[in-house]
Amino acid sequence: MNTKLLGLLAAAALATASCSEDKKTETTVTTDAATQPMAVDTLAYRTSADELAARVATDINPADTALPTKLRPIYYSRGRAMRDIEARYTADTAGVYAATKAANDQASEAVKAAVPAPQYVTYTTKQSDYYAGPYTRAVANATETKPSLGARVGQGSGIKKLENSEDEGKVKYQNGAKIKRSDDGSLKIKRADGTKIKIDEDGKRTVKKGLL
Repeated sequence: MNTKLLGLLAAAALATASCSEDKKTETTVTTDAATQPMAVDTLAYRTSADELAARVATDINPADTALPTKLRPIYYSRGRAMRDIEARYTADTAGVYAATKAANDQASEAVKAAVPAPQYVTYTTKQSDYYAGPYTRAVANATETKPSLGARVGQGSGIKKLENSEDEGKVKYQNGAKIKRSDDGSLKIKRADGTKIKIDEDGKRTVKKGLL
């Protein structure tokens, strides 16, 4: 009788161990399956961010080898934002449009803060190549290289005489041109060809052509 009892106990122990091992194996497989899509998703967005960062860096400053590294987080964040938009606005067309535009504009602002102004100007000319979906067309007018008033009037002839007081300032150029500024903001200009221009304190402009 003792022998039979021992046999039954041994069989029960083996069955219990087998069930525990099966449960442990199932649990492990389930965990791996749940984390795998997230890992693949993260890798996909990082790869896309790497490619776009390298492309933009080549376009705006190929000599700066550190630029792709600087731009990569910007495009990774944008990629994650686009994924969230797709999940959130499944049937809301207007919502997708507005959210996509906001994500693209946020990326542009981040690029603007990360690169010098001349490079950002180049970037703005290629926005349509970088973004899928709507975006605000950036206007980078901070880099305009319009010559100063003195350079345009003097035409490179050099300054002949310079006078400044509390009430006004006068500049005479070698080519005969003159500029006079008053403390009220008004401006008088005489060009080398004799043309006279007066701009009052309200911005009103009057032009009198020279006789030449």
